[in-house]
Formats: sequence, structure tokens, C-alpha cells
Amino acid sequence: MRVARAGGVVTASLRFRVQPHSLAEAMSAVDAIADRMRRAPGCMCSHLLGDVDDPNTFTLVSEWADAEAAETFLQSSEFRLFRGIRVLLRDEPVVTLDDVRTRVTRLVRGW
Repeated sequence: MRVARAGGVVTASLRFRVQPHSLAEAMSAVDAIADRMRRAPGCMCSHLLGDVDDPNTFTLVSEWADAEAAETFLQSSEFRLFRGIRVLLRDEPVVTLDDVRTRVTRLVRGW
């Protein structure tokens, strides 16, 4: 087991629901935004997660070195591209920032 305490990280979660007929177009745009996000200063990683109950709902989760780096990206022209796909979404996307001060990582054995 590994515990990370030094400074922690900030996670930014962007949850959005896509119009079913716009899924391919929206995913192409989200892929481009995630690529720009991964290259942004302070971004440590990003992951696109699909909802198991709703095939048109997704969460783009990213980890940042600090809240300032996350906020800078969310205010950037690169992220404004996400606003451009608003017509492809079913409702307003929601962004959640979480300050993670402690993280425990465990390796699952015996699979």
C-alpha cells in the first residue's frame, strides 16, 4: 500500500450527457479537448469514463498538480472548445473540483 500526502492533487470532473444522434461528433470533439488537456501545464492525466446506466453520459476526469492549474485550463481557449459542442449535449455539463490531500494506492493481487 502506498499513501501520497505531500501536497495532494486536484481532480476535475466534467460530467456531460450527449444527444444520442450526436454521439460520434461529440466524442470526436471530447477526444480533441482531452488531448489538449493532457498537454496543459499541471495536468498529470485524464480519463474519459462512460456511465454504465446511460450510454450517452460521460465523465472526463483529470488530475492536476494544483487548483490553479486546473482553473487556468478551465478558463483557457482550449477548454472553450467544449462550449462549442453545447448543441450536441442534452443539458448543461457540470464541473466538479476535488482537492485530494491523501491517496491510498493498492495493488490488487490474485486475479
